[in-house]
Amino acid sequence: MAGNKLNAYERIVENIRMSGKEDLYSELVYALKFGASRKHSFYSCSIFIEHGVAIFEDFLITLADGIAGTYLELISVDCRNDIDDLGLSLCTLSTRALQKLRNEVALQRWFHRNTDAVVCMFEDQFEVCILESHPTEECSSRRSKTKKFGWWINNSSSRSPENSRCRAAIKNVRIPVRRTRELRGLTGWRYCFSVLLEVGDIGIPFLRSFIGRASDGISFVLVGLIGRWLGLVVSGIRNCLRLQGK
Repeated sequence: MAGNKLNAYERIVENIRMSGKEDLYSELVYALKFGASRKHSFYSCSIFIEHGVAIFEDFLITLADGIAGTYLELISVDCRNDIDDLGLSLCTLSTRALQKLRNEVALQRWFHRNTDAVVCMFEDQFEVCILESHPTEECSSRRSKTKKFGWWINNSSSRSPENSRCRAAIKNVRIPVRRTRELRGLTGWRYCFSVLLEVGDIGIPFLRSFIGRASDGISFVLVGLIGRWLGLVVSGIRNCLRLQGK
């Protein structure tokens, strides 16, 4: 029953299509295989020469994301009874925590696809994920001890294999790519959000100009008119006091 509900290939392909990088990945595979871009390619070959490694890492992370989504679907409420019957304990999370995790991932993915991805289209950019290596806490603490205790720990720690332990982290970067064709093909909420972005680009300069002029007018009223009015009041009081003194 669980096997009928799951199809990892369809999930991975769906993730690629929803990300809008289907043509980008296909062009990358063609460039890696034949060493050049196609005749009627949507992207120039210079993009893959300069950012080919980042695009390939993003492709691998997308595949891993599809596999992770299949894993979450496998241990979800619908298929968990079948997994329990097999005697496989694949996850220590409770059912509530698992459903909460799935809902958070789905909500974050929806917001990213309908807001951040549209902004990237307007800015003619692709947001890709790359892998970065960061030293672990043990490695960083060992480096701090090396600075304190001198050359002896430095020589001994350089020989140990634990000194090179690192952890991988995912980082989002943006690469410049012309995406006018994809922007014209937007529909539904993504099209409405793109219209809002256009209205904002047009209206924000007028709003800033209006706020600037309004602030200048308010400052003129406060400094000029009210200041003069206070000066007249003070001078009138002084004249009255002088007349009373005489």
